[in-house]
Amino acid sequence: MSSSDVPFETLVHFISSFPPDFLNYGGLLREKVQEWIRGYERKAFNGVKLMKKLNEFPISFIKHNNHPTSDIVNYDDEDLETWELQAKRWAQTLFLIIQEEHQLDSQLQFIHTHGNDLCKMNVNGEWLPVKYMILILSIIEELHEMNNRKVVNASIIVKNFTESFTFILEELASYTKRTCSVFWSEECGDTNLPSSIKGRLGGLSQRRLPSSKTTAVLQAIISVKTLASIALYCAQFKEDKSFFSALDVLWQLSWKIISCPTSNSETKAEIYLGGYEALHFILKSLVLMPSSSSSSALSLLTRPYNNSEVKPHIDYFVQIFLGNINNLIEAGYLTRARRAILIDWKWMCLESLLLVPQRGGVYTQNCDYFFSDAVVKRIFSDLVDSLENAGEGSVLPMLRSVRLALDFFAVSSCDGIDVQMMWHLVRSSWLLHVSCNKRRVAPIAALLSSVLHDSVFCDMDMHEHNNIPGPLKWFVEKLVEEGTRSPRTIRLAALHLTGLWLSHPSAIKYYMKELKLLTLYGSVAFDEDFEAEVTENHDARTEVSILSSSSDPELTEVFINTELYARVSVAVMFNKLADMAHATGSKNEVENSHASLQSGKLFLLELLQSVVSDTDLAKELYKKYSATHRRKVRAWQMICILSRFVDEDIISQVMDHLHTALYRNNMPGVRQYMETFAIHVYLKFPLLVGEQLVPMVRKYDMRTQALSSYVFIAANVILHATKDTQSRHLDELLPPIVPLLTSHHHSLRGFTQLLVYQVLSKLLPSINSYANGTLPLEKRCFMELKSYLEVNSDCARLRVSMEVHLDAFDPNKSITPAGIFSNRVDDIEFECAHVSLLERVIDFLNDVRKDLRYSMAQDAAQLKSEQMHMQDPESTSQLKEETTAKMKNDLSLDFQKKVVISKHEKQDSHFNDAYNSLLDVEKEDVLLDQSMRARNIAMGKLKAGRQQIILVASLVDRVPNLAGLARTCEVFKAASLVVDNVNILHDKQFQLISVTAEKWVPIIEVPVSNVKGYLEKKKQEGFSILGLEQTANSVALDQYVFPKKTVLVVGREKEGIPVELIHILDGCIEIPQLGVVRSLNVHVSGAIALWEYTRQQRA
Repeated sequence: MSSSDVPFETLVHFISSFPPDFLNYGGLLREKVQEWIRGYERKAFNGVKLMKKLNEFPISFIKHNNHPTSDIVNYDDEDLETWELQAKRWAQTLFLIIQEEHQLDSQLQFIHTHGNDLCKMNVNGEWLPVKYMILILSIIEELHEMNNRKVVNASIIVKNFTESFTFILEELASYTKRTCSVFWSEECGDTNLPSSIKGRLGGLSQRRLPSSKTTAVLQAIISVKTLASIALYCAQFKEDKSFFSALDVLWQLSWKIISCPTSNSETKAEIYLGGYEALHFILKSLVLMPSSSSSSALSLLTRPYNNSEVKPHIDYFVQIFLGNINNLIEAGYLTRARRAILIDWKWMCLESLLLVPQRGGVYTQNCDYFFSDAVVKRIFSDLVDSLENAGEGSVLPMLRSVRLALDFFAVSSCDGIDVQMMWHLVRSSWLLHVSCNKRRVAPIAALLSSVLHDSVFCDMDMHEHNNIPGPLKWFVEKLVEEGTRSPRTIRLAALHLTGLWLSHPSAIKYYMKELKLLTLYGSVAFDEDFEAEVTENHDARTEVSILSSSSDPELTEVFINTELYARVSVAVMFNKLADMAHATGSKNEVENSHASLQSGKLFLLELLQSVVSDTDLAKELYKKYSATHRRKVRAWQMICILSRFVDEDIISQVMDHLHTALYRNNMPGVRQYMETFAIHVYLKFPLLVGEQLVPMVRKYDMRTQALSSYVFIAANVILHATKDTQSRHLDELLPPIVPLLTSHHHSLRGFTQLLVYQVLSKLLPSINSYANGTLPLEKRCFMELKSYLEVNSDCARLRVSMEVHLDAFDPNKSITPAGIFSNRVDDIEFECAHVSLLERVIDFLNDVRKDLRYSMAQDAAQLKSEQMHMQDPESTSQLKEETTAKMKNDLSLDFQKKVVISKHEKQDSHFNDAYNSLLDVEKEDVLLDQSMRARNIAMGKLKAGRQQIILVASLVDRVPNLAGLARTCEVFKAASLVVDNVNILHDKQFQLISVTAEKWVPIIEVPVSNVKGYLEKKKQEGFSILGLEQTANSVALDQYVFPKKTVLVVGREKEGIPVELIHILDGCIEIPQLGVVRSLNVHVSGAIALWEYTRQQRA
């Protein structure tokens, strides 16, 4: 559908329905909408072009057909809201379509002509000026957006509008002075309320005033708002006589509004309420002016009205403001609803006033802009007393004002805020927080930044006073406890608190309980609105930016909207504290260094004590993926982060807890973090290897699970030790590990074989480096062992499936936040935990044994079936039944049999039976050996028949696509399919789509984090690494000649192949497309590419 088919009113309404961020300068849809809407301009709509319609709108808007300009028209807030919406739609469409400056000539002429005639209009009840000013405000809003976004070629447009606004500024200032006289006029006129308002309490759009007074008040408010907005806009580009004249008018109006006497009627109180609404727009524009103009603008507030006695501070203005507005609130003339609105304007005005010193230089000695201690305390007291009863519209201004007041206390000469004042603040603010029905991002962030202010957080009495929890400790405890039920509360609290603790490490010792809660926190709830609210809501975005920043912004961006963020932020904090722990420099830096080290030790011991003593964390029997399992993983992840704090004075306690934990039963996913922690400790304290690790490895009667952990620890201590200690560790640890190669436990045996080969291949010199006959016996034994582990097919198969995971382990990276939390892929991974090496070995061995038993059972059944043909017909049926029954038993039993003859069976009378039984077993073993040989030959032929193409699909995460790729790989006999997690093979949807393909094609697990290393390894093996991706240099699939040894990488469904992987590819190929859609489904693309490879190989 073309835009020219849409009526003008419908078109602008449609454009306004888009979220602002999409159509603002730089928005995702701005260019598309511009292209579409300019199609409207190129085609006549009923003979009229769009630009002509837009140029005609201002005249038709201000000259409403229903009212001749000579009539007096009354209007209210709802009318203004409607007009503002219409004007905003028009301005948005106008600035979308303009391409050249001359297209705005009509609008500039309109501003000149009507702006010059403002004062000629009748003030009382005149409606035309207010619509004119609404149009001006809508244009200024678009110009501010253009300026903020640094739009290219916007300078001429800005210059033209600046000149037009400057031209009307003086006229507008005069008009504003006339309209604002309603605020201090003694004549109230008719006080009868319209029938639509009688009996109602009023609200945002229901002023309890006669219609004519409502119109006059609204006219004054809009004129003040327009004058303040134009002054603010011109301050950025041009300051002349008219600009300073406008500032002077704004100053006079401000003083007159706050100096209005006490009202004596509801009508007068309502008019004063309108005055304070206008004051808000004046103050807001003054504090937002650029620094070059702020001094001139803000100095007006320090000049008293009517040249009375000059006060040196802004205090005088604030005292008058607070006194008069509080009197108006307490006078009782306003209804409850209208009084609540006045209170909202009070706090918004006060927030702007508290910002004045920051704009004028609160840290300078310009006392004109500085509040006295007495006034700040008065403001603070008023705020705290009112917090718990704050209305929804007052929450943000009040909390921001609290924050600003605390800023003043931080730099004032007085004692600042004491413990009792802080108790009052935390209790009031907490009542405010719990009374809010909705947990919005902006109020939560403002609460955190105001109550947990840096200037009070550094005072240790605020955390603990006379051995009693202080106000901040009480508040944080409440906050974290409530945060366990509110995902966004605990995420924002974690962000701010960790930043504060990082700045003031001396305070961490008071918050062990809260740190543990943050570490173990995990909610299944997902806050879908959090990210959208921060992106779209300006207040939310601003308040979150004020919170203490994280020391790792990258991890914050990834995890802020996930349930992991609480512990991620704690991990990042302690990782940074570990960097600070040995810093030198100033006295303050040394103190922080010592506090960082002590806090890290304290929390480490706290967590270690919990994992061995806590009822839940110390459990040995628990279900996989249960709450206990999750909490254990979280605790040990944090303990790994804290491993850098292990020091001489706590090493004994640490090792006692560690050995206790290692001995107990735990899931492999938990044990891997214990092992990582232990490896780091032993590498840091090498003398402990001989004292503690060697004796533990020699405890061969220990639980298999624990012994496996010690083998892994020992092997990695050898591999990653420094050159000074590596040789000693090899001599100490390798001999006690070698006997475990003969363990009766298949998983421990296979696990040890894997690790011993890793050690021997990297540290044992080649046998060729020795002359014949000069190699010592033990060296020859180790070389033979290495050779066996290298060439044995079963060992090699296990090693190939695990080598990526073995090479990926880095003891230094594995104790950093980036290393621990790097395994998160679209919420699939359990607690960001990698699948442990032992778990992979066990799964591999179990799969091999399962396949072997199934194959052997089939072979045995086949042999029995062949024997049946050699027997007489009468016994055939019976043998079939026996064979079938035996097959069922064979599927669940091991084929390795042992026959033990007791002393009673050695008697002559039973000797023949026993001998015959042994012969039967021997015959069965011979037949079984023959079947195994035949199976190995068949498997070899099957493997030899596979094509030498490997499809890497680790980046693909959708089950149907992975299942389809598995089926495709099997059909075209690909060498293997690489996936991120082999557990996907057990998924019902995968099995339904793959139709058993996973049983016939080798599937290798390579997590996303290890793909780069896998590709580099394959490149060393002579494979060409290709990517199926559309790039600037990609080659069309039908024009590319595939190498025989190819690794083909397919990307994510939406994002494709990441840049860091594209850099290591040998080339990219793409499928030529003729349609509009940008890309094919990843499964379809992979299938087409595999067929093209197969076609070329067949040719």
